[in-house]
Amino acid sequence: MGLGRSEIVRLLDRYELSPSRALGQNFLTDPNVAVKIAKLAKISNLDYVVEIGPGIGSLTVVLAEIAHSLVAIEFDRHLVSVLEQVLTLRNIANVEVVRGDALTADFAELLKTSPSWKLVANLPYNISTPLVLTILESHQMITEMLVMVQREVGERMCATPGPGYSQVALKLNYFAKAKVVSVVSREVFMPKPNVDSVLVQIKRRPQIELDLDQKSYDTVFSLSRLAFANRRQMIRRTLSRVISINDIQSVGIDPSRRPETLGLNDWKLLAEVVNEARG
Repeated sequence: MGLGRSEIVRLLDRYELSPSRALGQNFLTDPNVAVKIAKLAKISNLDYVVEIGPGIGSLTVVLAEIAHSLVAIEFDRHLVSVLEQVLTLRNIANVEVVRGDALTADFAELLKTSPSWKLVANLPYNISTPLVLTILESHQMITEMLVMVQREVGERMCATPGPGYSQVALKLNYFAKAKVVSVVSREVFMPKPNVDSVLVQIKRRPQIELDLDQKSYDTVFSLSRLAFANRRQMIRRTLSRVISINDIQSVGIDPSRRPETLGLNDWKLLAEVVNEARG
């Protein structure tokens, strides 16, 4: 069973700690939610799991009781020793606690014991989007993720072309399928955040559907980044420095469309025109 609010308060008092606002720390205080997260992630005794930002172990102890093994990466050095004490007191021996920054961590080294890992994490707002995209782009051994993020962030990750679509959703959709699987009330955190959270399930595509070489990949996402920087404007205006109206029309795309209405294949067609013109 996970850590409850009273146990978390006792641990923080004992070590004279408090959640860091600068690091976006909000500790999960409802053990039932921790169990629900493990179930939604479909963790089994065969799974190798990596957890980002375990804090003092609210979720860690639940995951460790089920998983084959777990690597927990914690940035806050003050919390590392507390987490290690919690694991020792509960006789949990299958967790490797690593102090480090998940955005720059050497995952190839940390996760070398298995070719396939699941990531489960309660992610701080300030790293959630870049971390998820970095993992999808650079760390193929992580095949599935279940991440808890602020509700607005999660909904933006899972958006489809239309209102709310973004560069983030476009890139995430290239690598994986994502969906919101549960809403988590702000009441189960300490301190209580200003918004509710969601659990986002992300499953890497076994085979990327859109066949892009490196040059096309770079062009697709540089073009889309340029367009989404002014998402309210039509692409004929936002992309005017790199592609003409005639070239946009030549691939069957209306130049008056806005970037949020374009799918991956549309961006591929535009990238092909730009790359052909560049030679």
